[in-house]
Amino acid sequence: MLEREHGLLDGLDVLQRNRLSSLKQEFVAQSITGTYRNLTAQDFIRLGNLSCLAEPSDLLVYKSSETFSIIWDVIMNCTRDGFSLPSHLTSGLLLNSTELKIPSSLSPDKLAAIAHLLPSLGATFLQGLSPSQLLAALPALNTVSFSPVQASIIVEKLSSINILSPLGRLQELGSLTVGVKTETLLMLTSDRLLASLPDMAQHTAGLRPPQANAIATKLWGFPEVIYWLDDVEPLLCCTPLLSVLPRTRMLVDNISTASTKPWSTQQAKAIFKVVLDRKPSLIQEDFLSLGMLGLGVSCQVLQQHLRADTSPAAVRRILALLRQQPGPLHTSLKKCVIEELYRFEFFSELFEDLGVEIALSMPVSTIKKFPSDMMDTLRRMIVEDSAPFFMMSTTEQELLVDKMVQRMGMYTGVYTEEEFRSLGVMATFVSDEILIQLDRTFFRDNLDFLQTLCYSSRKMDIVARMLLEVAVFGPAVQNWNHTTLSQVDRFLFFLPQDRLQEISLALMTVGRIEKLFMRQRQWERGLVGLRCLDESQKRRFAEKQQFVLQFFLGFLKINPLSPAPMVPSCEILHTTAPSAWTSNSLASMSSSAFTNCLELIGLDPFLASYQRSQVFNKVKQLYGPFSSFSQSVISQLGRLALEMSPEDLSKLRLTERRSIAAMGAIGEWSTRQLAALFAATLNSTKLNPSQLDSSTLVAVGHMVCGAKATDMSSFNAVEFSKAVLWLGQLRLACSEEQLLALAGLLTHSLAFGPISSWGMDVFIEIGVLAAGLPDMAMSALVKEQIEGMSPLAISMITPDKFAVVFHQRQISMFSYEQAAAVTDAQLSALSDVQKTALAMVLMPWEDRHVDFRGRSQGQVVCSSSLCLILALLMVLMVLAHPASSPC
Repeated sequence: MLEREHGLLDGLDVLQRNRLSSLKQEFVAQSITGTYRNLTAQDFIRLGNLSCLAEPSDLLVYKSSETFSIIWDVIMNCTRDGFSLPSHLTSGLLLNSTELKIPSSLSPDKLAAIAHLLPSLGATFLQGLSPSQLLAALPALNTVSFSPVQASIIVEKLSSINILSPLGRLQELGSLTVGVKTETLLMLTSDRLLASLPDMAQHTAGLRPPQANAIATKLWGFPEVIYWLDDVEPLLCCTPLLSVLPRTRMLVDNISTASTKPWSTQQAKAIFKVVLDRKPSLIQEDFLSLGMLGLGVSCQVLQQHLRADTSPAAVRRILALLRQQPGPLHTSLKKCVIEELYRFEFFSELFEDLGVEIALSMPVSTIKKFPSDMMDTLRRMIVEDSAPFFMMSTTEQELLVDKMVQRMGMYTGVYTEEEFRSLGVMATFVSDEILIQLDRTFFRDNLDFLQTLCYSSRKMDIVARMLLEVAVFGPAVQNWNHTTLSQVDRFLFFLPQDRLQEISLALMTVGRIEKLFMRQRQWERGLVGLRCLDESQKRRFAEKQQFVLQFFLGFLKINPLSPAPMVPSCEILHTTAPSAWTSNSLASMSSSAFTNCLELIGLDPFLASYQRSQVFNKVKQLYGPFSSFSQSVISQLGRLALEMSPEDLSKLRLTERRSIAAMGAIGEWSTRQLAALFAATLNSTKLNPSQLDSSTLVAVGHMVCGAKATDMSSFNAVEFSKAVLWLGQLRLACSEEQLLALAGLLTHSLAFGPISSWGMDVFIEIGVLAAGLPDMAMSALVKEQIEGMSPLAISMITPDKFAVVFHQRQISMFSYEQAAAVTDAQLSALSDVQKTALAMVLMPWEDRHVDFRGRSQGQVVCSSSLCLILALLMVLMVLAHPASSPC
């Protein structure tokens, strides 16, 4: 064994010149550092970042040696590079040093050196730093990703000695801008904001919604904004449509600049509409000059240009313009392109030019008819750009891949490595029968690659069974060793609970559990992980993670003589998750550790009510009466505040937008809690409903449903309309009467005007608030307006209203996404003809009866011969009486 490890050390330089998998890197690091206790500083320099993969205990043995300074530097480099390290390693080697015990004693150079570690040290540590220390280290601090609460502590300290008053050096804050109060931003002049925006640009994505709204609405209030487009560009995605509308004519006059900016779809449509009215010749002569405004082109104009010159070269130029847009194309525009080009004889020649986003907007029933070469082209397109594939519903994904593998002849025999890799991210979306046939040698030898992919609950069970086969790691889980667990890695969470309990307790150390959590989180934050699991799947996975941690750390032992389970540190909550720990262990944390991690605990979406209750008792012990809670404490409570009664909530002082926004971000309040919170907001700010500005309404968020319908009617219509860009994305718990009152505000003459004048741009902007339109107005909607309604808005219309306002002809205008959003309750309220219209959208001429909504249904939407006859009649009726529409 020693000879092998010695060989590893001697051959380290050769190994590092090759591309090692993460598993092999970990094996090399742990083999070398675990075998020797006399490694030199030069050895650790050679190991470099591999040292960070070693067991913490193997590095801590050097703590009193001269070598430790090199190890410290290496670990620091890893943390700077964004490596996630176990808490025992960071706390033992970095955070528990004597000099960090007294924050005010740190020199500016030392503070700058550990700047990237400050978020881990928490709010208490930051409170101990002096303004002069922070000012000296500001160039290092302004690139660190602090939480909003942590950033606000630093900003307030700097402001306390007038260093930033009145934020004259805002441009120096960088990432710390997230800590600036919205109230302060609103006090700044346009010159001051503009001077700061170029430096803030790379950090605008981290701004909180009230901050972004405040800056954007303030700057777009000046006509000169059209000359500031380069400066305001980073905030265009946060700029309300109502702020852009008064400037559209001036933007069109400056079209050469406007066409180069990343407008949202609704902004682009509003500007395009003016181009069409004022400069139709521009569109006719040089359609391609629209640049990024192509996102807002109408179907009618697009059809005209596709028909004006039907040569492949001309069509390809238009398709290239669409592929270069700054954001996703609207569903209606993709449908328009497909319907227009599908008639062309040379459609197959243009197929690759469509781009994967448009290609995947085609119905699966059409894709399944592709010849082999087109299907292979589509496969290659998805492998090269998989993001649009993950925008499809699970059912669509599985049906698409099913048709693809049929063309590839994969229904018989072993599922080979070549076949698997050829499908890229789609490889795990094959049928269960195919995945079960996966070549076991490939499976065992490529687990690190397989762990990067997406698995449904069924596929997780299949992977778990494969892991337990004799040809892989064998059914005797109790015989698995350290290397086996390293190979299985995050797939361990796929195993059923009874098999997990057979793993050796000695192997499942705190450090290994942390690494499992970190690997899972790393996957979740990647392209595949971000789009793979829905909320229910995430919750089930969180429950499995909770079981693993609590079982192996001894929380589930019944024996009263067992040693007391560990109390988590704040650092280990960062590497695992607060919800994975018992409520008693969280409540047993030291006051300083709990205070440092309050914000993290409050943000955990999987903290159950029984956990929140006990943890919130700790909050009350530490911070006293609710009326004395500071704005900072309220901002950190998050979902812990759900444990407060309406009477408790009414005592909160919600005086600043940051504390209001913390409560407004929660969507699980009861009706009584919402009412108490909205009343507390008015009482704390000393404002009446008509005085709430757009940034405050953005902060109010879900709490807007706590206002009475009469109070809603008194909102400032213009300010409210500037807030709907954010409010319209929330699943608001408002009553039908409240939604009606909110929608009424949007029709004000200074807002969006009468509903009959609204285009798709307005419907996209207002989101769920479209569900509050009056019955008469909703029943009169034309195709373009219906196409602009969000699926979430569709789902929020009450079933009775849905059945009354949407004629079957209007339902037939739904996109697949809109039809898929129809709830079971809404479906039940529909007539047979309306159900048929919906079925035609969900499964147009599909040869088998499937509910394409991606949910498990007890019955199909339409299955009888009578249903199909009605469908034919409905189509004929639509053809005979087409809706008024620009498309």
